[in-house]
Amino acid sequence: MKNMTKALFAVLLLALAAGARAEDKYDQLARELTEAGASVQGKKIAIIPFSYADTKDKASKDGSVIAERLAVKMINMHKFEVIERSALDKVMNELKLQSSGIMDANSTQQLGKLLGVEAIITGTLVQTSGGQIEVNARLIKTETAQAIGASQVTLDKNWIGDDNAVPQQAQQVQQPEPQAYQQPSQPMVKQAARARGPNEYGYFDVIAGAGTQTTDITWDAYRSNIKQTGLLTSGAGPIGFRVGGYGNGAFGGDFEFSVSRHYIDSQRGTVVNNTILYNAVIPAGYLDVTSVGMSGDLLLRTMTKAQFYFGLGLGLSINNIKSSVLRDVRNALLNETAVGFMFRVPVGVRFNMDSTTFFLEWRAEMNSTSFNGGYAGVTNNVTFTGSRFVLGVGSKF
Repeated sequence: MKNMTKALFAVLLLALAAGARAEDKYDQLARELTEAGASVQGKKIAIIPFSYADTKDKASKDGSVIAERLAVKMINMHKFEVIERSALDKVMNELKLQSSGIMDANSTQQLGKLLGVEAIITGTLVQTSGGQIEVNARLIKTETAQAIGASQVTLDKNWIGDDNAVPQQAQQVQQPEPQAYQQPSQPMVKQAARARGPNEYGYFDVIAGAGTQTTDITWDAYRSNIKQTGLLTSGAGPIGFRVGGYGNGAFGGDFEFSVSRHYIDSQRGTVVNNTILYNAVIPAGYLDVTSVGMSGDLLLRTMTKAQFYFGLGLGLSINNIKSSVLRDVRNALLNETAVGFMFRVPVGVRFNMDSTTFFLEWRAEMNSTSFNGGYAGVTNNVTFTGSRFVLGVGSKF
């Protein structure tokens, strides 16, 4: 009795092992192709229905079934982004290509551009004498049409129907197929038409900075033309956000919205009045300016892992100019808002990760604005110049 039980147990194990081997053929196919495509993992791929190598009938149901089952395995491995079959069929119809595993180099490259895929999986079928199907699959890089991997397995046919076995039936089945393919969805094709290059990305950063500045002021009250130059200035900022990006090349750009503050320190400053130089005491609270800046930069970067860049920036500023010392013609403390002009030269380095980006930047900048100080027909000018260190962190898209 014990011997019989052991024999039955051994037969059961053999049966389970044989079943596992049969079921694992698709896993083997997916694993070998994935390992061969290590250089394109994380990118989009398309799986073309397989076709028989020894017949003119390209639209084999066997090839479609095997391709669909392989696609499920590839999706579950989470190594590639697999294009949906419906999108694939529409693009192939646009290119007037057969949905089969036989494609030339030109068709492969066109398909890659329209779908935005880095590689395709395609191949041929051979019916064996034992009623099984030999699958010869290849992973082809679309840019070069070069096969970068291959896998060969023999599968049991466990589905109903075979378009390849009966040519007359295949021709009848092909009749309704144009109706399905005659409904291309243009928006889907356009969305998949352009793939981003490896160095192309956008970013959104939250920024903060600080630095040192000097201030030049020209007072035109009553045409006296008084000038104060090189006044030591403290402040804070900029604080705000930055949105930008780069194409495939070295040039990019950004837009920045930020707030900064400039206030003149208590000091003894140089005053020029009608070519006469003399020193004057500048008290605390002499001038305090809060600036809201809206500006853009044209940037040039290096194509390295840590991307060094420099650029030129222009913008407008809205400046609230206050003083706890100076008064206007109505004897009210100076409190005026005026529009100014901004110019800067940024130099920095940006570090990119999968979905995060951060940068460090030094920039020389100038912010100049004119105001009347409460006197009609008078134009005063204040210009802040200096340098700032700015850092930011955000998301890459």
